[in-house]
Amino acid sequence: MTTAYAGAYPWVMPSADEIQGRWHETRVEIDAPVDVVWHALTDPAAIARWFAPKMTVHPGAGGHIVADWGPGLEWRTDIDLWEPNRRLRLVESRDRVMSASPVEKRLEPCLLVQDYRLEAAGDRTVLSLVHSGFGEGAAWDKEYEGTRGGWASCFLRLKHGLERHRGAAVHNTVITSACEGQDYLTVLERIERAVPTPFEIVLRGKYEFTALLHGWNGSLLSASAIPSATGSIAYIELVLFGLPRAEATAAEWRAKMEGLFPQA
Repeated sequence: MTTAYAGAYPWVMPSADEIQGRWHETRVEIDAPVDVVWHALTDPAAIARWFAPKMTVHPGAGGHIVADWGPGLEWRTDIDLWEPNRRLRLVESRDRVMSASPVEKRLEPCLLVQDYRLEAAGDRTVLSLVHSGFGEGAAWDKEYEGTRGGWASCFLRLKHGLERHRGAAVHNTVITSACEGQDYLTVLERIERAVPTPFEIVLRGKYEFTALLHGWNGSLLSASAIPSATGSIAYIELVLFGLPRAEATAAEWRAKMEGLFPQA
């Protein structure tokens, strides 16, 4: 279990009957009212500013949310609880990990749950996510660790966007590269050396890091590299705030990744 960005506020965790299997928690305090944070979690255009570039939301209990990062990375979750400004719970049944790898392996079926809770603290909001239901088998380890670090990166982008770039234009681009024959640490090191200067690493985990791009108007670059059957899969998410050439800048970075990791 893990907690990121832990604050000083008391928190009521889900009860034991609401958590099945392995779980981890990510928490962040955001300098924004609770209704603004709720909007960022539930409005498709607002979610696309910090999560997947393409979002679909059918709101309310019984509805669903689809996040789309590209081929092989479409993620549908069903809405189990929808309590505006207070709680959102998403559920899914799955027997495989999320990956852009062409090699898929069926795993023990799991009921995965994302339980978001919001607490107002004056004009600020404490947001917590408990992600649970991961299988106990070793085959689920990469997704367990990947989501643990991934949610920390997502919440950092959410916090940064709401606190420093609220209302600014955002261009969110995801780049996926198959890095055959390369271990994930080597891939991360190569990507970090290519990050445009000046930059600051503001978050680093087992499989990922996030860099604050000072020369790009305080934009963010999140990079992750996940071991695969043939090496590693690299994912880059560029969240560009208010850049006049955002699409061209994203295209230039895509070309850079193709140069770093040529595709067979």
